[in-house]
Amino acid sequence: MTGVTPSTLAVDPFFARLKALVIETTGMAFYADKDEDLARIVAARMGETGLSSCARYLDLIMDSVRGREEMDALVAELTIGETYFFRHKEQFDALRDIILPDVLARNESVRRLRIWSAGCATGPEPYSVSILLRREFGHRIAGWHVSIIGTDINQKFLARARDGRYDEWAFRATSDEIRRECFEPVGKQWQIRPEYKNCVNFQYHNLTRNRFPSLLDNLAGLDIIICRNVVIYFSRETVEALVPCFHETLVDGGWLVMGHAEPNIELFRNFRTVNTPGAVLYQRIDRAGPAPRPKPLPAGALPLPEPRRPRPPLRRRPAEASAPATEAPKPAPHEAVLRIRELADQGRWTEALAACDGLLAANALNARAHFYRALVLEQMGDLEGCETSLRRAIYLDRHFVLPHYHLGLFLWRRDELPAASRSFRNVLALLERLPEDQALDDGDSITVGQLRETVGMHLDLIGAS
Repeated sequence: MTGVTPSTLAVDPFFARLKALVIETTGMAFYADKDEDLARIVAARMGETGLSSCARYLDLIMDSVRGREEMDALVAELTIGETYFFRHKEQFDALRDIILPDVLARNESVRRLRIWSAGCATGPEPYSVSILLRREFGHRIAGWHVSIIGTDINQKFLARARDGRYDEWAFRATSDEIRRECFEPVGKQWQIRPEYKNCVNFQYHNLTRNRFPSLLDNLAGLDIIICRNVVIYFSRETVEALVPCFHETLVDGGWLVMGHAEPNIELFRNFRTVNTPGAVLYQRIDRAGPAPRPKPLPAGALPLPEPRRPRPPLRRRPAEASAPATEAPKPAPHEAVLRIRELADQGRWTEALAACDGLLAANALNARAHFYRALVLEQMGDLEGCETSLRRAIYLDRHFVLPHYHLGLFLWRRDELPAASRSFRNVLALLERLPEDQALDDGDSITVGQLRETVGMHLDLIGAS
């Protein structure tokens, strides 16, 4: 141990800079007025690293090579992993009685369902949703493509979530019947059964730093977003910026579930708001006129008035040039890609696929078109087509970084870990000589350094599997 104490660290002249960096990186304004708590956690990490100077520790976490690992370790101590299965029963009741019946009815023709658990910690929330779906609606979703995505900024939590093993304490709100049916005993722990695990994937995502909606991050065109007990740690300004992003990431008619302590109706004015006992729900409704009401509402549910329209778009994309009615010029390739991404962000997958095919009809050797086609096909549940299109994009342009990266993600989700690791290492090789701050083509403004860091995180997760 270094002998540094929380009290001496809190008055160190470099501590303010360290705190600002932590808040900027994690979005956790929760620590803005909690110097003692933050200093205690940082002091413990400094003890682990053998550093006694705040300035030297700050240099460590800002180091482009060594900093990521230490920042991950610090984040693991800062974030709160206290969670358990079926936490806040009222919200799961609302999912069962209001949200899922509405979404399943809407998606009957396409037979797809996409759910995002943002800030999933060690995974009980997305697994609880999977259990609820299979037990309550299994007959209705037989043959559907169901995707539940859990994201977090804590790498240790994600590794544990992917493993799917839990202690007795995680089941304190779960019936013995559900535990026996959905889990298998492994020593003193319980392992979630494959049939409840197969549709759940976990990935790193930082709500305050990573763009969404993002087809590239598999976070677009979602039916349900669950973000509970996360934004309470953010500043109001950060939450004000995040809420429109959630709105844009949902399809028309999609639902947002926030924590019971988080509602601020004014922030959600672009949603239709539904109050239920113990839960507040928000629905994106874009169509003019009165919004359809989920039926039946349980006793006590009180739909609130429809928010006023129109809503300004969150992000402006370059407008397509207008042309005389007698002309119908084909969009340039760049405009066509923007259109594909716009359609995907809205969950209009069939139209997005048609746009990809239109690009390929003009040029079958267009690696970007094959790449975007792969991403769209994955969301549509055509996994074989997704892999084929990714490999074609790589074959046509071996230096196109993102298809290598997404092939790694694809193989990782299928538990083909050695092959996924090879793809991720191909990414690192392609990035090796590029400047850290160079933005990647088609990368949602992600830089070489950021992708290198993200790939490193995935390799860490593979190593922990």
